[in-house]
This record gives sequence, structure tokens and C-alpha cells, in this order.
Amino acid sequence: MNPVLESSRFWLHSRIVLSRNHLTSDVNTDLSNLSNGDIQRIIQQCVNDKPVVEIARYFQITRQRVYQFINPFRESGEYPVLRQSGRKPHAIDDRAEELILATYQSNNIGPIHLEKKIEETHGIHIPHNRIYRVLLNHGLVEINMKKRQQRKYVRYEHTHSMSMGQGDWKEFELKGSKKWLIAFMDDSSRLITCYGVFDSPTTENTLTVLNQGFQM
Repeated sequence: MNPVLESSRFWLHSRIVLSRNHLTSDVNTDLSNLSNGDIQRIIQQCVNDKPVVEIARYFQITRQRVYQFINPFRESGEYPVLRQSGRKPHAIDDRAEELILATYQSNNIGPIHLEKKIEETHGIHIPHNRIYRVLLNHGLVEINMKKRQQRKYVRYEHTHSMSMGQGDWKEFELKGSKKWLIAFMDDSSRLITCYGVFDSPTTENTLTVLNQGFQM
């Protein structure tokens, strides 16, 4: 690999997820790992006369995609920009906004209940998210920071094995005589925590083996 491209390996650590294939829709290339900074570096490598094949291979895109970045730059002198993913918010017309505010003033209820109230009274459906946006713009509700924060990963663990488990009896033959095997498995670790072999499947034998598992 070209030394200049090899030295830029650290670029990969700063990538962000943006819209894929925004500039054109006819190229089947995954751009979910490209950032606007990557596009600028791709163009800069082209300006420095680096082979397009090597640039495309390094960034795992097609050569056509490289040219789709460099051609607009050569024409305008400006770097192409990928827009953020997601749908644009739906515009709220003045009539709907007035209806939302009037219904809120007369009922003093939240967006979800306003959605139902407006639909029942006026036969117009306005999504509660849009209603919330109107109320927020007029300072009638506060931003729910709990919803805006990313939830932290929570790991649930049992305090000890056999907090939850399952077991069963199984009849089998051992040296010409019928025996009964009972075993218990911890639901969390899927580990066999205790077992026993008896002449008959009784409640007493079940509790004996189960108590052994609790003592582990």
C-alpha cells in the first residue's frame, strides 16, 4: 500500500455514521462508515495525484464513488457534504398550530391526550410528536431529558446460582435394574448444579438433591 495511505490509518478511528448514498442513488455502495472528513481526505488524495484504485480500495468504496466526490469539487472548489440521516420534520401549518394551542388552553392536557381530543372533537388527526413540538416552541412543555439521554446498558445477574432453575426426572436402566435420575440446571449459566440417582422418583428425593444445589 502507498506509504501516504498507510500513514493515514488513524482516519478510521474518527468515523461517524451518516446518510448513505446521498449524492447519488444509482451506485450500490455502503457509505454508512464514511464521514465528511473522509470525503475531504479522499479528495485531497486525488488532488495529490494518488491512484484512484488505491484510494477506493482503502476506503472500501468504488472508483465511481471517488469520482463522484472529486468531480463536484473540481467544478465548484467546495467539498461535497453528506447530510445527516433521518427524515426532515413535517412542517406544521398555522391552522393546525392554532388548533393545538386552543385545545391545550381549554383542556390543559399533554400531547398524547391532545392527539385523542383533537381527533374526537374536530375529526383531525395530528400526531402527538408534532403536538409536542408546537407546545415546546411556545414554552408550554419542558424537554424530557430522560428520553433524550441514551439508556445505559444494564446487566441483570442473579445473586447466586439456582435463583432460577429447572429440573426433571428420567428413568433409565443401570446394570439390569431400573433407576431414576434427577438433575437441576441453573437457568442463567445453564450449568447442571446438582443431580442424584434413586430407586424411585419421590418428593423426598427431589428435595434432597435440590438442597444440595442450594448449598453450592
